[in-house]
Amino acid sequence: MKKLVTLVLFLFILTSTNVVAFANSTPKIPVLLYHVVTQNPSGTYQFSLTDFKNDMAYLKKNGYTPLSLNQYYNILNGTVTAPSRPVLLTFDDSTSDFYTNVYPVLKQYNFKATQFAVTDWLDTNGHLTRAQLQMLSANGIDIANHTIKHQPLTSDWNTQYSAINNANIKLKSITNNAANSVAYPYGNYNSTTMSVLKNLGCQGGFTVSGGLSSSNSNKYELPRIIMANGDSVSVFARKLTTGY
Repeated sequence: MKKLVTLVLFLFILTSTNVVAFANSTPKIPVLLYHVVTQNPSGTYQFSLTDFKNDMAYLKKNGYTPLSLNQYYNILNGTVTAPSRPVLLTFDDSTSDFYTNVYPVLKQYNFKATQFAVTDWLDTNGHLTRAQLQMLSANGIDIANHTIKHQPLTSDWNTQYSAINNANIKLKSITNNAANSVAYPYGNYNSTTMSVLKNLGCQGGFTVSGGLSSSNSNKYELPRIIMANGDSVSVFARKLTTGY
């Protein structure tokens, strides 16, 4: 009997240790945010194509694995084992440079990424067409929600619901996939926004607050790290590891 009790106690300790080890192994994931990527950037939120190529080469050389949205959520939820250096690449505003400048670089490295699209801007000057968005979706790029008109999500329930739900409906009609995530325009949101996302069954909402996401992150206040005009590779490396 004594031996049995000892064995049970040993197994309990071993199991508890493994659970703690698994919990502690859940990584902190940088979520990078790019806007326009162009040969001649101007303004804080435009980014040099040369610098972007250097960033992606750095990820490849240093063993980072860009994730799909589903992979990202599965890692945060603890349902899959993360690669050693996961990263989520996101791009806002569905501007045309994503198709001409960004996608060829991602394709070169077989990198996954997420495009947060503003649905009323599609098929307008300087933005992606519906056909381009459909092609990107069919080739490993997640298409997610950045509202219908890029409006701040700080108003009443019905207005926010329409801004998000109508964009979801349009994106699904184009890609045949449900958009399960929202990036908050200008980083503006409130408790109503989070309630709307939960009501619509969205898996997460992304801010522009900086920092690293983990299993402890609020899924409707997920941090993103803005990549700004002039950020060098050394700044890029720092942001990957610190979130700032």
